[in-house]
Amino acid sequence: MPNFTFSTPALIQDFSDNPSLQQKLNQTWDLAIDAYTQAALVSNPWTVDYQAPCDWYVNPKNADITAANPVEPIFWTAFPNRLKIYFSSAEKSPYQMNNAQVYALADFGNIPQSKAFPTGLPFIIPSKRCPNLNWQQPIDEWAQYDPQGPRGWLDEYCEWAVTRNAEGKITKIAFTCENPEYWYSLWQVSPEKVLALYQQLVSPNVVLEDLMLLSTDGKDFAIDPTTGRAAYNPLNKWNSGTVATETYGGAVHLTSPPNTIGAEIMLAAQATLLRQLPPDQYNMQRMVCAGAYGRAYRNSDPHIGLQVNQLVKNLKVKVTLTDPVGLYLQRPDFSSYKTPDGTDASQFYKVIRGRTAEQAGTTYDQILHAEFAVPEALGYTVSDILLGNAVQGSSQVPVPILYAGQIADTFHVCLAGTAVTPATGEPTQSFLPPVRDKTGDTNGQVSMLLANPVLLAMLSVNPYPPFVQLPVQINQGQTLTDLALQASYANNNFKDAEIAFWDDQGNSETGISVTVTAINTTAGVPAGKSAGSDGQFNYIVTISVAANVSPGLKGVTLRNPNCDMPVPLPGVLYVNAKGN
Repeated sequence: MPNFTFSTPALIQDFSDNPSLQQKLNQTWDLAIDAYTQAALVSNPWTVDYQAPCDWYVNPKNADITAANPVEPIFWTAFPNRLKIYFSSAEKSPYQMNNAQVYALADFGNIPQSKAFPTGLPFIIPSKRCPNLNWQQPIDEWAQYDPQGPRGWLDEYCEWAVTRNAEGKITKIAFTCENPEYWYSLWQVSPEKVLALYQQLVSPNVVLEDLMLLSTDGKDFAIDPTTGRAAYNPLNKWNSGTVATETYGGAVHLTSPPNTIGAEIMLAAQATLLRQLPPDQYNMQRMVCAGAYGRAYRNSDPHIGLQVNQLVKNLKVKVTLTDPVGLYLQRPDFSSYKTPDGTDASQFYKVIRGRTAEQAGTTYDQILHAEFAVPEALGYTVSDILLGNAVQGSSQVPVPILYAGQIADTFHVCLAGTAVTPATGEPTQSFLPPVRDKTGDTNGQVSMLLANPVLLAMLSVNPYPPFVQLPVQINQGQTLTDLALQASYANNNFKDAEIAFWDDQGNSETGISVTVTAINTTAGVPAGKSAGSDGQFNYIVTISVAANVSPGLKGVTLRNPNCDMPVPLPGVLYVNAKGN
């Protein structure tokens, strides 16, 4: 079996001039994607039934995948479908917004030209969305629209920032689908490279301190104990919101909480499980509900889930996401664009990072970052271009481009899946009932491990930050303090829970000791006597690794003493050989 390494998105080489740092980044990235893949194979056996294990998803490190394996691209529209479903007059929504208002909501998070909707997101929407959206649900049971955050509503793995002139006309739109995990990996290798890329993508005025995460008191920077350096702030002023100016704003990488590559891999793995659904209910929405993966009514998750499931169900194959694993913008369909001087509008679209299908030798583009702007010398702006998609009324009469969302409605985002033939004689997969919550005592479900000062600083920046879990790196013979193990634990004996680490073969790592120094709520305050309404806790821990612990990825368990030993969550910790 070949020695497989996960490639960087679109095979991007950000250290092309420094082979040593590029090798370090490649290793960091490979480690992260391997950890996410291992976690996806385990899925969730702790708090629900019928969602694990995902044996029909494949880790390429354990398979012989070649160019002969079929590749299936999966496309979806970049504009957030949930904004249309929940607010558009074309749907059953009581908000009854017209097209212009929905596009404005995507560009601003509010409806600046409407007195009826001046407050902006989050609006409230029905909390009952499975098996179908229930607009008749009593309004006092509705929930706030989410995901939240400075552009949380752009949840199709595509986000943008818009530059406008003094007249409010669009002069440039930056589109990105770069996952945050890659940028965290870049920061881990070289903050200076992250700065250089920000200066290239957003503004030469960016300084390194702009990108550093402030501590909770705002007087200093939050230090990541695993690196000894200031932590990265993914919601820094140059990568926050949908408005870009000379002094703030931009779209470097994704920031909406669900727009992560870890979530993409988990979704693809969980979608390989076959479900006991009648033929007339085998559709995107019912599969999301039955499989409890992703988010209903997005364009992305339901499309990904159904197409992955169809590969497994109809072709009897296993699936893995195609290397290089990533989320990729596709070039817009410019056939309905009309410029004032007749120039082909495609000339105004520039691929800044990534590569086209022709460059990649694939059937789909691998674009990471793109811009749409009209050169000043032509004397007109993006807003002077007409687009056939109607903004006012239901007519298809071309209208000016007033919002970035109009363009997002003309292109797709894509990922690709690779089919892998099961081994000869391997049993076929059984059809499972819909996912259901476990009853009685359950073990804890760990979501991530990260430095507690960084966690608290992130929450002080924004209550809904895009948390990224890279494997925490620790050396043989090293001790790290003040780490937060974030977990769901539904039972009141959460203070008695037992934390342990395991190697990748399922053997107990007795040389890794864990001391719990505090148990806090997700708000950072000490936990009370009961599990509370959400059962979410941060176990503040000290982790010590003996000098003889073998290097490699380690999994973690959070065991309820009333339950059997659970399956470990892989890839949470990485032990480096001493001296590396």
